[in-house]
Amino acid sequence: MTAPIAAGVVTYNSRDHIERCLDALRAQSVPLAEILVWDNASADDSAALARSRGARVQPSARNLGFAAGANELIRRATAPYFLLVNPDAYLAPDYGERLLAVAESDPGVGSLTGKLVRPNATGGPVVLDSTGHVLYRNRYPLNRGSDEVDRGQYEATEEVFGVCAAAALYRRAMLEDVRIGDAYFDPAFFMYLEDVDLDWRARLRGWRAMYVPAAVAVHHRGHQGKRRTRNPAVLRHSLKNRYLMMARNDRFRDVIRDLPAILVMDLLRVTDYALTHPTALRGFLDLPPLLPQALADRRAIQGRRRLGSAGLRPWLRPYPFRARLRGILRDLASR
Repeated sequence: MTAPIAAGVVTYNSRDHIERCLDALRAQSVPLAEILVWDNASADDSAALARSRGARVQPSARNLGFAAGANELIRRATAPYFLLVNPDAYLAPDYGERLLAVAESDPGVGSLTGKLVRPNATGGPVVLDSTGHVLYRNRYPLNRGSDEVDRGQYEATEEVFGVCAAAALYRRAMLEDVRIGDAYFDPAFFMYLEDVDLDWRARLRGWRAMYVPAAVAVHHRGHQGKRRTRNPAVLRHSLKNRYLMMARNDRFRDVIRDLPAILVMDLLRVTDYALTHPTALRGFLDLPPLLPQALADRRAIQGRRRLGSAGLRPWLRPYPFRARLRGILRDLASR
C-alpha cells in the first residue's frame, strides 16, 4: 500500500533548523511516501544538509518565495495528502498520524493542523504559537492563541477557519479543487498570508479545516518579535497581501458592511508602521502591479464559490480593537 502522506519543506538559509526538522519527519509514526525540499537559493548549506538527511532536494537558482516554492513541492508530490512543514517546525512523532486519522474520518475536511507551540528551553509555561487561523471582520487574520500560555483552553478537536502552513496537512483533492491555473498558493504573495488566502478559497468551495490538539509541534517562528523589532520585509508583504487576499476572495457588499472596522484597522496599521517600520509602507507601492492578476483570479474564485455570505459570516469575528491599541501604546512607550 502506498504511504498516504508526502512531506515538503521550503528552505531559505535554514541550516540552523533543517536537520532537526527532517529528523522529526523521518521519525513520523506514519511512514511518509517521500520528503521533498525546495531550496530557495540559500547562501548557506541548507540544501546539502537536507540531502544528508535523505530528502529529495530541488535547488532553485533564485529565491521564488515561500508560496511559489510550496507550489513546486506540491506539483512534485503524488500522495493523497501533503504535509507542508516550515524548516523551523519540529513535529512530534505522532503528528501526521493524528491528523491523518481525523482527515480519513471526514472527506469534507481539506486541511488540518495540530497545536503549534513556541520553543521552551527554560522549563517555564508552554506558550502557544497557533491553534488554527482566525479571520476578523476587519480582514485581519491571526493565529488563534498566539502568545497565550497554554492552560488547556484549546483542547477540543474542532473546526477552525483555516490552518497555519508551518505544519499543515492538506488533502490533495482539496488542493486540486481550489488551485488557480497551476498555483495552489498565490506566488504573488511571496511569503506571509498565502496560507490564509488558501484557507479562504477552500472555505468558499465548501471545504472545512480542523484543529487537532493531540498533534503537537514546536515552531520557532523566527521572524516574530516585539513590534519594533519585527522584520520589515515580512510587514511589507503582510501589508500588500491583506489587500490581495481581499481582492481575490471578498464580496463587495461584505466589504461595505465591515468598512468601518476595515478602515480603523488600516489607520492603526499605517500609524504603527510609520512610527516603527516606515519601509514596510512600501507594500502599498507593491500592490498596484499585482491587482490586475488578482482581479482575474477573483473571477475564477467567485465563479466557483459554493459558500454564500451567510455561510462565511460566522467565521468573521469582531476584532479586539481596544486590546490591540493598548498593545501599540504600551510598545511605543517602551521605545
